[in-house]
Amino acid sequence: MNTSQDVEAGEDSAEPASDRDEGGKLPAKISDIHLSFSVRRPIIDDGSRGIERWTVSAVANGPESRDGQATHQPVGELQILIVDLLKCPDPWEALDSSNDNIAHIGETVFDVNSGQLTERLDARLDRVGHRVLVLDRVELQPQWQRHNLAALLAGESLDQLRTGCRVALCFPGPLERFDATDEEHENAAQRMTGVWSQLGFSPFDEGVWLLDPNRRTLDDSRAALRTRHGLTPHV
Repeated sequence: MNTSQDVEAGEDSAEPASDRDEGGKLPAKISDIHLSFSVRRPIIDDGSRGIERWTVSAVANGPESRDGQATHQPVGELQILIVDLLKCPDPWEALDSSNDNIAHIGETVFDVNSGQLTERLDARLDRVGHRVLVLDRVELQPQWQRHNLAALLAGESLDQLRTGCRVALCFPGPLERFDATDEEHENAAQRMTGVWSQLGFSPFDEGVWLLDPNRRTLDDSRAALRTRHGLTPHV
């Protein structure tokens, strides 16, 4: 997941979730946040058949303007890639041609010869569904960080897109170290794994984590996160 300086900035699984914590008071109530889903699909055949690139925009309702119009403020954005195993002619190539983190996930979970999920990964799943969901990027606006929102927004997004999904994947740590020291890189990775473990993701191989959305793990994790944020457990 390409989130080296986005998700993990204060998104620690151990911190309390409320409208006020070490990140300060939130600009709006968490219950005022809504998600908008959009997908890019080219009209022409550009070789991306069976690939869906979703953008999830999180926006909070703000106070009415002076002229009585509703106002909104951005909270964050998620980038999600979905590969349909029945439609995509080469799932391995589809991920390999994306950014470095997604390419790494593809190399880890797909068989280079068959282009399909490796038996080792598939054996850990209920083998239901034909879509592979990859959490690519989660970004939060600075004023919305340090409130443990990354896991909540990701969980709600996964729930919306889980139909027909065989597995959800992520790479909770930047491949590139840039100018970070070993200690800084390790701390960032630990904070990010703390976020995704809250949703029920577990380690698979080579730093890739997986979640089977067909099991109760995601439902139970969402319920716990929503309760923690003062929301109803299920919607």
